[in-house]
Amino acid sequence: MNRFQTIVVALSATEADRTLLSYARLLASIGLGRHYHFVHVRTPARKADESESDAQVLRRCEEMVHEVFGTLQTDVSLDCHLVEGVRVDKLLEFVSSRHCDVVLVGHRKSRSGQRSLAKRLAMIAPCSVWLVPEGAAASITNVLVPVDFSDNSADSVVVATSIAQAAGLPECIAVHVFSDPTMIRYDERLEDLRHHEQASFRHFIGPIDRHGVNVEAMYVEGNNVAGTILYTAGRCGTDLLVMNTRGRSRAASILLGSVTTQVLVDAPTAVLAVKHSGAMLNLFQALHEGSSRGEPNPKTN
Repeated sequence: MNRFQTIVVALSATEADRTLLSYARLLASIGLGRHYHFVHVRTPARKADESESDAQVLRRCEEMVHEVFGTLQTDVSLDCHLVEGVRVDKLLEFVSSRHCDVVLVGHRKSRSGQRSLAKRLAMIAPCSVWLVPEGAAASITNVLVPVDFSDNSADSVVVATSIAQAAGLPECIAVHVFSDPTMIRYDERLEDLRHHEQASFRHFIGPIDRHGVNVEAMYVEGNNVAGTILYTAGRCGTDLLVMNTRGRSRAASILLGSVTTQVLVDAPTAVLAVKHSGAMLNLFQALHEGSSRGEPNPKTN
């Protein structure tokens, strides 16, 4: 079953939104999402610098949404919203109040901030976060999911294969990055490691619901896991990375693991950071975490 029924698209109310809207249209066309909420958070500082009224800005967003989506023949509902305040706080309020399953965010190449909006939402939002950086293709033709044989990465395989099925793909790639802690380098040793990883993968993948999609396993040696994942994705022609969110603090579902964080920052393609069952936050916790990090308005798109 498609777990993404209600999708929020975070708009910047600029021409850069066309990339994100084209991607949202792609998701709608393959049956991902039944309710799309397009949300622009107008910060007080930006409102002071602009001559347009809220109604004018909202109308501009609505026109672009309908222009990009056109006459898409689906039963998908589309609506636009404009709210005023701090971006992260207002997006968190919206996704929490509407029980949203995923929020799509963009990032312009000209922006600084290391994709801070996507990172912060992936840390504290009660839903998954789908980053579509500027220049990313509006296509899903090759899905790659990194796995570490944990329950969270098993859930990511479930999501990745459900997306691949919706996109009509016969397979997706599961990449496992391993290293040799003994620092011994000879062919027999590496072959033994690969055999061990292959056995672990077979045990891992067996009980997972793969939606009829073949999961091709790749075993890649590397000490820099995020860099190895991105290199492998480039070699495979990947246009969607599906990552798990996993923290290292006592609030383990709040803080991203370093690998997912680095992939979110550096990936040239779309990245879906999956929020897993049991990792949800209530609104008070989310807003408290968001307001305590000292970055009131991370850049979107």
